[in-house]
Amino acid sequence: MNPLAFGQAAFCLVLAWASSCVQAQSGQAAMTRVQVQIQSNAPDLQCSLPPRAPRPERPADPDPVEWPDQEEVDKQLPAFREAASRMPDAVPGEVPAAFPLWSRADPSVLRVGIWSDSHLAAGFFTQELQRLSRLSPDQVGFRFVPANLGRPGVRLPLRKTCVSPDWQFEPAHSHNAGAAHPGPGLVNMSSLQDGAWLALDLRNAAARAEHSRLRLLYQQTERPVVLAVRVDSGPEQLITLQGEEGPAVLELLGQEAMSTLALRVQQGPFRLQGLEWPVAPQVRLQMDVFGYPGATAAGWRLVRPESLMPWWPQPPYDVVVLAFGTNEGNVQPFSAQAYRQMLQASVSQWRAVFPQAACLLIAPGDRGILVRRSQKVGKSSSRNPERKAPDLLRFTRVHQEIGRIQKQVASAHGCHVWSMFEAMGGAGSAYRWVRHNPPLMARDLIHFTVPGYQRLAQLMAKDLGWGPSLFGEVAAPTAAR
Repeated sequence: MNPLAFGQAAFCLVLAWASSCVQAQSGQAAMTRVQVQIQSNAPDLQCSLPPRAPRPERPADPDPVEWPDQEEVDKQLPAFREAASRMPDAVPGEVPAAFPLWSRADPSVLRVGIWSDSHLAAGFFTQELQRLSRLSPDQVGFRFVPANLGRPGVRLPLRKTCVSPDWQFEPAHSHNAGAAHPGPGLVNMSSLQDGAWLALDLRNAAARAEHSRLRLLYQQTERPVVLAVRVDSGPEQLITLQGEEGPAVLELLGQEAMSTLALRVQQGPFRLQGLEWPVAPQVRLQMDVFGYPGATAAGWRLVRPESLMPWWPQPPYDVVVLAFGTNEGNVQPFSAQAYRQMLQASVSQWRAVFPQAACLLIAPGDRGILVRRSQKVGKSSSRNPERKAPDLLRFTRVHQEIGRIQKQVASAHGCHVWSMFEAMGGAGSAYRWVRHNPPLMARDLIHFTVPGYQRLAQLMAKDLGWGPSLFGEVAAPTAAR
């Protein structure tokens, strides 16, 4: 311990309870520890956000977008399949995976880190994997919460989250500050506005408090940062953080488990890079999901591996997963060469951070397009018999190519690969899945419904051997939904 260590790697001044500052070692984040008061029977978290302005009513669209007719999809499939059959599928000089996929250093726990776009950020896929493990809720845990609190489309392992509108998200794939100063999830929350606040209900789904120690990961600035912190319904504590610029940690310690946390920026700027707490000893599956809607694998190409080392001083995962591709496929015209170069560089950086972990690339599923009602051949043939249907498989073609490239890059780095596209049934499956009862594809023909994500998780579990046997359990196979 080295409180108020001027000229050292870190020092702090805390206007609160007993505190201490720990000098950072090489490659580690400077840490400030603060004792906080815990209140029994903390009330449920209430968000005092300003009411949203009502959305103006839109007039009815005289030519709405709809799913294309299945007959038109079927007409385009033979030409697509014929062209696809001429494409080489094998990976020349295929490299075997460097590590068995579900191997682990500690047989008592499997640690998995997942980086993804919106598909896995929604949480339904990974929650189904957790269900298929047949572990009890207290045997499944997490270590990190990424800094995407309050981001629409993200389900976090927190009971409730309230965030003021003063924060800006900085994803590494599209924001310079996010790439230069990345948190473990490759996204930061930053506020230049004094008064920005957030509030979290830290209890589990059963409303039980579990953690007496919580770490806030942040970026120390040249000027002091002053935070007002309130745990449960206790008194607000002012904490002044000061030290050398760089990654830093504020650790809150309670005599009992915390229920709620409220944080307000008294003096900024403040860049939050995530939350962390210890994994309970009874946890058999640790699954950290770093999902961000709109993200691409390019975030890993843009960050420096050494900038992430403070968050992982020791190998933290047995298995690391990249699940991207849908947003990369949005770029029109799609360049296979540019995508291959980006993915190769991104996976190289990713493997530099986790050289001793088994790795898995998950390729995106099939994707369809919506068409205007007037574009449908059947609807307009009487007026224009020569009218042709739009290219209904243009994203299918792109996603198939993305899957091929992912297979090649995975092989080059000794990684495993699994394809949502192939698991769904290949070309045209998006149109079949949306007509399934219940629908497995969302109406936008890009995302999936909850049953769709669950079905994908079940298919991956079957293909890759995920199940109770990984955790020493003996149970009958879970029936497909």
